[in-house]
Amino acid sequence: MQPTAARVLLAALMVLLAGCGGGVGGDATTATDASTGATDATATATDGESADQSGDGDAERSSFSFNGTWDQRYRTGQYYRYDITSPSIDGTATYEWEVVSATDDEVTIRTKLVTPNTTSEQTVSAPPDEIYGELAGSPSGSVATIGFDSPYYSGVDGETLRVGDGWEASGENGNVSFKVEEISTYAGLECANFVVRTNGSVFWESCVTPESPLPGYMAFYEEEGDEEPAFEMVLVEYRAGD
Repeated sequence: MQPTAARVLLAALMVLLAGCGGGVGGDATTATDASTGATDATATATDGESADQSGDGDAERSSFSFNGTWDQRYRTGQYYRYDITSPSIDGTATYEWEVVSATDDEVTIRTKLVTPNTTSEQTVSAPPDEIYGELAGSPSGSVATIGFDSPYYSGVDGETLRVGDGWEASGENGNVSFKVEEISTYAGLECANFVVRTNGSVFWESCVTPESPLPGYMAFYEEEGDEEPAFEMVLVEYRAGD
């Protein structure tokens, strides 16, 4: 996902999160007013903060080794709840992702997006590598695409990530660098926090682990030099599943 493409997708997503989209797509999608449709997850949450981002060397693992299929390792019962913040949202939105069932050939995902204005819920079934396509066209699909389906994630396939690891490349848009900056923990999920910079400015942040197909954290910065992200997702509740 090039910076320009990501910004176009983010602009469309912000319209949906602000409640100006006028509806949601997909036959399995429903939308309700947030005052009547919003519900809270029943399991224990962590108040939207990472458990430990300072780094206790004795407690943390030192590296994360990713194989070629880490991002498709869905397990029945996996559950994620994220807090979403953005300058375009009046308050905080929440996003749930639950694996209802999972086999090697098909996975069924339930998603729920609660914004200050609306609530939408969607359940889809598809092969693991096609699940984002099935969600396309809905608010849940837009969140999933920008939050979980970035090509920056595929770039860690086959890699072993340690704090300080990184690389840099030059292209049409200037210099792009990738660096693992710390080991963090979100809602009990320990992950490697990496930062992508374009021309020296932070463009993308995320926290990944081979034990989970979804990240513990992600943030997207709209313009070079921005100090605050235009879109941020923080994992506040997590269950590993079977």
